Amino acid sequence: MRTYESKEALIEAIQIASQKYLAEFAEIPETLKDHRIETVAKTPSENLAYQLGWLNLLLSWEEQEQRGLTVQTPAEGYKWNQLGALYQSFYQTYGQMSLES
Repeated sequence: MRTYESKEALIEAIQIASQKYLAEFAEIPETLKDHRIETVAKTPSENLAYQLGWLNLLLSWEEQEQRGLTVQTPAEGYKWNQLGALYQSFYQTYGQMSLES
């Protein structure tokens, strides 16, 4: 696993990776956000929903841990062998958002 010399270096790496990731969606019109391409596993909307879902889960784990609570992973109501259903919940929760949001 890569290590970083400082907190600032980590933040910079995250910002660069985030900008590259978001740039991939910059040219996709809203009308194609749910378009499925045979060679790609997820639609643009599903891809972003997947990322938002995991990001929010990680943040919730951190919040719960800081409050002294037991963290239920991967998420309440889901087991690790039910990730497909968890991803579907991500798509339902975040998939209706605009690509421009």
